[in-house]
Amino acid sequence: MTLSISTLARRLAPLAAVALLVAAMGGTWTRSAAAAPASATPQQPVTRPSAASPRPGDPDEPPAKKASHKQLAGKLNLNTATEDQLMLLPTVGPAKAERIVSWRKKNGGFKRVADLRRVKGFGYKTFKKLEGYLDVTGETTLTARS
Repeated sequence: MTLSISTLARRLAPLAAVALLVAAMGGTWTRSAAAAPASATPQQPVTRPSAASPRPGDPDEPPAKKASHKQLAGKLNLNTATEDQLMLLPTVGPAKAERIVSWRKKNGGFKRVADLRRVKGFGYKTFKKLEGYLDVTGETTLTARS
């Protein structure tokens, strides 16, 4: 059982390529180094300005955080709400509001709040965020808190 030189070269080529890659990384093969762009200059540590001298517009200053969701009070009836009322909900924009109304017309309304999961775009996590604001009976009383 002898292997020809060309067969041996084909089998060893991938191993040689990996070995060259490891050697080229120079022993710094970590997850952060793999994700960082290659540059000719070594990476300098990022330093933040001290709390005593914050400068607005400074590129090292982290951006101001936006509110993760709207402050709401009340309930929204999925069976009677308009698209505008549906858009008061966090993560619900015009497209999702339209899908809710279309699903409601096609299926004769929501029998329970959990039926919202049947609408495209409303998975488990999104549904759990909205569940406290939703109802299928009664009046829509959802308003944004000031």
